Amino acid sequence: MDNTTNNTKLTAVYAAIGHLLMHMFAAFYFVIVLAIEDAWGYSYNELLNLWFLGSLLVGLGALPAGWLSDRWSRSGMIAVMFVGLGISSILCGFSSNKLMLFFSLSLLGLFCAIYHPAGISWVVNTSKETGKALGVNNIFGGVGIGLGAFFAGALIQLINWQSAFIIPGIISLITGVFLINHIRSGQISIVNITSEKFSKNPSKDQMLKIAIIMLISIACLSFVYQILQTSLPKVIDIRLANNLDLTTSEIGFIVAAIYIVSGLMNYIGGVLADRYSEKSVYIAGIIGQGCLLLFIISLSNVWLIVFSLMIVAFNSSILPAENLLLAKYSPEKYQSLVYGIKFIVSFSIGPIALLMISHSFEISGDFEYLYMIFGFVMIALFIIVLSLPSQQVKSGTAG
Repeated sequence: MDNTTNNTKLTAVYAAIGHLLMHMFAAFYFVIVLAIEDAWGYSYNELLNLWFLGSLLVGLGALPAGWLSDRWSRSGMIAVMFVGLGISSILCGFSSNKLMLFFSLSLLGLFCAIYHPAGISWVVNTSKETGKALGVNNIFGGVGIGLGAFFAGALIQLINWQSAFIIPGIISLITGVFLINHIRSGQISIVNITSEKFSKNPSKDQMLKIAIIMLISIACLSFVYQILQTSLPKVIDIRLANNLDLTTSEIGFIVAAIYIVSGLMNYIGGVLADRYSEKSVYIAGIIGQGCLLLFIISLSNVWLIVFSLMIVAFNSSILPAENLLLAKYSPEKYQSLVYGIKFIVSFSIGPIALLMISHSFEISGDFEYLYMIFGFVMIALFIIVLSLPSQQVKSGTAG
């Protein structure tokens, strides 16, 4: 590996901050929309759908972002992301009508698309204990979702909903300037670093089967992730707000706590994926989510928060195992392309999930049918993933 220790540490820091901010910007609208609903007088469904194109671009933009990061620079693309997210978020804060907010949110989604194909490749190619490194990095992604809800709730309460967009935008812009300076000073390489990893791949006759199973698994897990992330603030509002006398900011704090606590499970999941079979870690998280989704179908007490936390924790903790499986099953020269495809699938699920959530709320005023359907889907997925090849990546060979 041709980078210095200092470069590695700086890369890890910016990769972590990038993951945190990307997920913060992708998630905070689900809390902010509750305040805009009161301020503008539009329905929740109407305002939620303003994020439709943005959520679509988070997925569709992953492949070209991965292509550019491979052919130009991963660090350069992350710098572009920081600056773009900052400008887009500030524009959201200055929006005075639905059209401007729709445009700004769509731009925000486009810049969110950069992180995963560029950032995950950055981490994979500069780490020794890859599972642990991915786990730590994923913690920041989970914390970003929580901080998005926390800061949105806090800034709405202390100032207004506009500040919940503008202040994080300024932070992202400043971070981008710092990264650009580190690149220009040579402390972070503008040239991509390549690491020789995961050279042993399954036989060609297994590739199609593995690809189909992993695509199905990624899609199902993404549905659960998107449904929980989008519906959780509203389902807490519906089922618990009156009983527990919760304000919008307090709902934001609860969602923040759920994602921050569950995000810490990424580290444990990464360590387990380095030490044990990635497949075993993966399937345990899948069946856990399936069972718990069935438990929360009609819960309207504090156990809703507890079980929701556990579902998100399972969903988060198996991400290092999933990324290790993808790296191990993919030919090295196509690794970035595979990650790009993964995140196109993952985040292209967002708009579909958004429509499902919107229609579910319109029909029943709740989301219990979605929770039930995907509880059974995850149990079926558990059975399907059992047929993946069982191979173990030791921490020594992973990095």
